Amino acid sequence: MEICKSLSRNAKILVLDEPSAVLTFSEIEKLFKLLRKLKNQGIAIVYISHRLDEIFQLCNSITVMKDGCFVGNYGTNEIDKKGLIEKMVGRELSTLFPKRNAKIGENILEVKNLNRGNMVQNVSFNVKKGEVVGFSGLVGAGRTETMRVIYGADKRKEGIVLYNEREVEFKSPYDAVKNKIGLLPEDRKQQGVLVEMPISQNVTLTSLKKITTSGIINHKKDAEFAASLLKELEAKYGKIDDPVDSLSGGNQQKVALAKWLAADCELIILDEPTRGVDVGAKAEIYKAINQLAEAGVAIIMISSELEEIIHMSDRVYVMKQGHITGELSKSDLNEVNIMKLCVGE
Repeated sequence: MEICKSLSRNAKILVLDEPSAVLTFSEIEKLFKLLRKLKNQGIAIVYISHRLDEIFQLCNSITVMKDGCFVGNYGTNEIDKKGLIEKMVGRELSTLFPKRNAKIGENILEVKNLNRGNMVQNVSFNVKKGEVVGFSGLVGAGRTETMRVIYGADKRKEGIVLYNEREVEFKSPYDAVKNKIGLLPEDRKQQGVLVEMPISQNVTLTSLKKITTSGIINHKKDAEFAASLLKELEAKYGKIDDPVDSLSGGNQQKVALAKWLAADCELIILDEPTRGVDVGAKAEIYKAINQLAEAGVAIIMISSELEEIIHMSDRVYVMKQGHITGELSKSDLNEVNIMKLCVGE
């Protein structure tokens, strides 16, 4: 609706800020077809995106910005993806997806025949300690809804959840947090952070026992603990007591992730962990995911970016219309196999 609203104004200049973030693959193709048509009609288009493949498909020139400053302008035929990433990050990056040396252990989570309405139907899967399990599928496939049921945010209708070999049914997210399970939601501003509260308090919300004495917050300890976690993620901010809405999207996401680093979780569910963040922030988030896995933490990662799913996951479950349509091992992970399961071919 927002895109249609902008197109209806007969504008000579059209600015699109992350227009494909929540679109399906077929919808993105239709959007690109429309934008190329407008371009041929003489409309100037400014296309803002962190998805570099889209930039090279659609654009004639690329302007790079970093930390609010202009870095440079390049023709799409003058620079490749690796060179563009280095300009965005500000340093040479050997690989966007770092290698992981995690030892995969025993099952920590096993879900059997989970049901809730049309979006979660007979869902069964398992996750092991030290493992990164990806969940792929088109927008609206039921991935987020499945995790909300497991986490206690929504009530299940049927099914069994075994956590550390014990059957559980969390009545609320608070129960899940008490059992050392974290959830990084896809809607960062509405559910991931408290944007008007200080950065430090957002980070330590899940670990108040570490920064309190007899129920009273030690503000110095609060600030130091939060700053140490954000340093690991290379977050950029002014003062630790600045509100979260003073940060860029990528740094807000790092605050949301740092909250679960502070909680010493055994299982973390990451729902679109790099949506709307720049390449540099992505690299730091991937590094943090690997470090968590190497420490024995189990990771469930929902992502609509196929490259991210393929390179970061040890195994992948694919969902369509509330059902799991297949499971892919590391050796079988490629775009063709994932898309076949996404569309049901």
